[in-house]
Amino acid sequence: MILQLQTLLSITALLLLLFASNSQASSSSSNTANNMASESKVTIGGGAINEKPRLYKKSNTNNNPSSIITITQQSLGKDDHDDSSGWDPARSVSHMLHAIVGLDRYPNYLSRFQSNVNDVTALEDALKRTLDKVSRQKRDLLDRRREICSLVRCYNTRFLNGREAEDGDDSSDTAAAVVQSRGHCELDDDDDTSCNDIWLSKSLMKPPESWAELKQRNILSEQAFHVVFQSVKRKKYRDYDLRDVMYGRVHVDLNTSLLEEFIDQEMFDVYSFPMLSRGFCHLLRNTIRELTEMCDSIEEFNDIKLGDKPVDLDSIGLGWVNDMIFNMFIIPISKHLFAKSEHLESKKSQKDDDDASTILDWRHGYVAGYSASPRVSKGATRHRLVSHTDDSEVTLNCCLGEEDYKGGHVQFFGLRGTEGEGQLVGTVERPNVGTALLHSGRHLHSVTDVLSGDRYALIIWARSWSNCRESTCPCCYLNRRQDRTCICARQWN
Repeated sequence: MILQLQTLLSITALLLLLFASNSQASSSSSNTANNMASESKVTIGGGAINEKPRLYKKSNTNNNPSSIITITQQSLGKDDHDDSSGWDPARSVSHMLHAIVGLDRYPNYLSRFQSNVNDVTALEDALKRTLDKVSRQKRDLLDRRREICSLVRCYNTRFLNGREAEDGDDSSDTAAAVVQSRGHCELDDDDDTSCNDIWLSKSLMKPPESWAELKQRNILSEQAFHVVFQSVKRKKYRDYDLRDVMYGRVHVDLNTSLLEEFIDQEMFDVYSFPMLSRGFCHLLRNTIRELTEMCDSIEEFNDIKLGDKPVDLDSIGLGWVNDMIFNMFIIPISKHLFAKSEHLESKKSQKDDDDASTILDWRHGYVAGYSASPRVSKGATRHRLVSHTDDSEVTLNCCLGEEDYKGGHVQFFGLRGTEGEGQLVGTVERPNVGTALLHSGRHLHSVTDVLSGDRYALIIWARSWSNCRESTCPCCYLNRRQDRTCICARQWN
């Protein structure tokens, strides 16, 4: 049995490290009592972040850290496992990480549990539960993607086709009303067309195929297009087309003299630049609102609940927007602003100034909505967002509007793990529509209450799995420690 467990642990080691990192990295610095208690429950209004409930509470007498009272095992309910040894990997992330590191470091680690095989059983049960959770969430993810694809197909064939047939008539009818008037829509699990392909016949949101089309469709701001296009006109990039740059097949080093005029520093660690055109922001924002409204209004799609959470652009077939911003702006700009402070550089990139391919290698992009009157039907379910850090090395936050909302300021409270943590650094009151903020993901930040109207933002998280996270444990990562003695550092491995 012990040999079988070692095989099981080896398979799940990486999954558990990712689970531990993700469960801690998006932590809030305050108001944790407002956090969502379960993944399935939808909270309308407020400013909670999606995080598991904390296992501690604060005394009402004072705010000193010493007054934190740990909730005991008894108050949580006893586990099936007899924890007389104190070993409880099902409830303690620390115990689970000890087991993962022990197995990785010592070939016969489980032989140390000979005196209490029940502890091995407890570890096995905890791992199985975690694997079950991974499998369940994977199934839910795939099912949800198929359902959303059906929604996007209906939106394109029943709504956009009709709008284009009417020569772009900007009717006051909602997308849901138009679709319902044109016939029945249904979920189609047998259609294996990807969401990306559905948009290809629609000029409104299909990915551009050339530099001329990118400019003609007015997707980027004039200044953003100028910076990127002038940078790729240099001799070493002339053999590459737009799609090579957009999808990261070649990494462009943006002209530094152009960047100096393009980027403004809002405050310490927070930068801004005009990235998207107002027209494209309007188009993207309306697309999200029409999809969430259809999902909420048409019975066949009610179970998808698209507007309950921020809308992932990849899930609706618009991942090309994430790719374009990630490769054209986030990677090359982060190379200048965050490579050293966020430890994104590899030995290769330090030696080769033109190599940006190893700076950042992963992105996740979504549209988040905030409103003075939150509703699922418009994809804006929160008034505000409490202070938190992102699960990213670098975060881009682009204002999509609306143009007339009030409130919804972004406040920054210092880098996690530094002396300035928790202290107000500054406030970005209301960036222009299309303007992007770029900052460290581990810079504490919040969104204040939206007082009137609706506020939408395109958020993209960027990570460095091959550098920053490859040699840093979740604890050191979250607290921004760079220490050769970390158990994930190279000298230990």
